[in-house]
Amino acid sequence: MKRLFRHLFQDCAATSLVALGTLTFLIMLPQILLLTDVWINKGAPFSVLRQMILLAIPQFMVGTLPMALLTGILLTLNRMARDSELVIIKASGVSIWQMLRPVGLLVLLFTVLSLLLNWIWVPRAFFEFTTLKRALLTSSSALTLQPRTFNRDIPGLTLHIEHQDPISGTLEGVLIHDQRNPKEVVTITARRAHPHTRADNKAALFLEDGSRHWITQAGYYRHMQFTRFDLELDVMMGLGVVPTPQKKSVDELDADELLAVLDHGTPDKQYAARLEWHRRLAFPAATLIMGALALPLGLRQSHRTGKSFGFAAALLILILHFLLLASGEALATRKLTTPLIGLWLPNLIMVALTAWAFHFGALGRLAPDWRRPGGGQPVPEPVQSDSNATRSR
Repeated sequence: MKRLFRHLFQDCAATSLVALGTLTFLIMLPQILLLTDVWINKGAPFSVLRQMILLAIPQFMVGTLPMALLTGILLTLNRMARDSELVIIKASGVSIWQMLRPVGLLVLLFTVLSLLLNWIWVPRAFFEFTTLKRALLTSSSALTLQPRTFNRDIPGLTLHIEHQDPISGTLEGVLIHDQRNPKEVVTITARRAHPHTRADNKAALFLEDGSRHWITQAGYYRHMQFTRFDLELDVMMGLGVVPTPQKKSVDELDADELLAVLDHGTPDKQYAARLEWHRRLAFPAATLIMGALALPLGLRQSHRTGKSFGFAAALLILILHFLLLASGEALATRKLTTPLIGLWLPNLIMVALTAWAFHFGALGRLAPDWRRPGGGQPVPEPVQSDSNATRSR
């Protein structure tokens, strides 16, 4: 019996891990292509690209864990049904509750991993990812200005140039819209500009023959003509200098910081923190539910269902569940419902579906042979021979 349970656990775990790696790679592919474009076209170091990809993996694994668990268990049980292994297991007297032990252990491990991801690894990785991305966007090695295009690589600055000399780097026909200070938005025009580096290793533009336009806090329009003007870009030369630390967003907070916001934050921040709190618990619960639902669906299979049954069942269930989760989270974000209802009602619906699958699918009329004592196949009644009747004739 232990050998059977070990075989079932290892097969389900191996298939689930392969599905986890495949699904995570497929979902991350657009992000990888975007970072590769930054590496090729903007000259970012490959080490930065590698680090950002590694930091992005935990964020995507949160969504792919329940998908991989459901797919892995269904595919394993589908293979066992096609190879008649499930028939042999049923005939040997193994009940569904005994089958639940190795699968339940795997589901528990994936649920614990999802909890660790949501509460420890993802907030840290996401904060480091956004910090590195901000440093990359505000680095002169990654800053490229496209002529006749509104360039918004620098936060708060919009730059438009007509032409750039490829040798000297001189910019011609410069238009700059500076929103770094929301209280005093400035628009600058210049005939030409020369990029240079200041003594504090910050990049700047030396503007020539231009004008500066802005509106004061009192609401008065101001205009200034200049012959030469030095504009700091808040861009560091290279990636060695990390930008000034910014305030963490709600999804970057760890558990203690999230509790502090719930206790002392503004009403809007408290609502966002409460929504994030429920979201970090709802996704591990979804992993647990998907793993529990996979067992009765997998035991319902037979050699007649074909190879595509596991894929089709997993795809339909995952689409349904994540549509419900996305809809509930969207309603809670817009404050059309509470975070408790928005994020937990989809899980309650899937719990009801799982209970139905266990009762009517694996234990009910869809698979009545698992209900018999011992779980084995029914023993056919002996057929009486007609030899005596033949002899009498």
